[in-house]
Amino acid sequence: MVSRDDRTAGQSLLGQLEEADRKLREYRSISNDTEGTAQSPDGLIEATVGLYGEVRELVLDARIYRTVDATALAEAVRDVINKAVGEAQATAAGQLSSLLPGGLSEPSDLAFAPLDAELRKARRGGLS
Repeated sequence: MVSRDDRTAGQSLLGQLEEADRKLREYRSISNDTEGTAQSPDGLIEATVGLYGEVRELVLDARIYRTVDATALAEAVRDVINKAVGEAQATAAGQLSSLLPGGLSEPSDLAFAPLDAELRKARRGGLS
């Protein structure tokens, strides 16, 4: 026979698991939907990327072919993509900060903050 205390503890644990599931779904949604867009200083290159750097769109103005320096073009494309990634991460950090117990002190925390929060909870012996 299940005692009242066991039932209450079970309901509490279920509530915590449901809340963790809700937060995870929200985190995934934000992660999947977040984009960053950046442009080169001359406006000839524009990149839109996802949160983890996946290039979703790259626009190269035809005027880039006026310069035949392939190395400079590659560096400019790389710089624009990196800037777009920074924009995406900053946007996501702002949106996700409220979902994470300690918030985020910087966008790079996106990679480790959820795991860190779960490890702190495990050390305390609970799920919430």
